[in-house]
Amino acid sequence: MKTPSPTPLEARDQAVFLALMWALSRPGEVQKLETGGANGLEAVGLALLDLETSFYTSDPALYQTFLRLGARPEPPDKAAYLFFSPVDEAALDAIAQAPLGTLLHPEQAATLVLAGALGRGPRLRLRGPGIREATLLEAGLLEPFWRLRAERISFPLGWDALVVFSQGECVGIPRSTLVEVI
Repeated sequence: MKTPSPTPLEARDQAVFLALMWALSRPGEVQKLETGGANGLEAVGLALLDLETSFYTSDPALYQTFLRLGARPEPPDKAAYLFFSPVDEAALDAIAQAPLGTLLHPEQAATLVLAGALGRGPRLRLRGPGIREATLLEAGLLEPFWRLRAERISFPLGWDALVVFSQGECVGIPRSTLVEVI
C-alpha cells in the first residue's frame, strides 16, 4: 500500500508542530520554525488550530486567518490558545484572564503564543524539567509579563508559553519551568 505524500503546506505545519514539541520539551532552547513564508505567530496558529480548538487574538489579520481554519474565536478567559503581538499592557490584561486549568483538569489551561525578541529584554534563568542545570535566556518580554506569570502559575496550574521571534525561531516555557529574572 502506498502512503500519500504530504502537501508542502502539510509538511510545513508538521515541521512547525515538531519544533513546538521540542521547544516545550527543552525549555529555553531555541528551535527553528519552518514558517514557509508565514510570520511566526501565523505559522504556529496554522500548525495548532483546527475545527476543535479555540483562540483569542486582537490582531485582525491573525483573526481572519484563524477563522478560515475553522477554529472558534473566544474571549481570553475561554480560549485554548492566545496570540499576542506585541505583549503590551492590553495583552497583559487579557493574559491575566487566560485559563489556568483546574486540579482535576490541568490540561484545560491555555497556551500563550507571544511575539518576542531574542537577545533583548530582562535576562532570565530557567530551571526545571527538560533543563540540565539552568538556562539563560533573553526573550524580549518585559518584566511585567514575568511578574504576572509568577503570580498566576502554581504548577500543575498555569499556562504554557511559546515565544516566537522574528527570525523564525521560538522557545517554549512550560508552566513547570521556574523563571527567575536576574
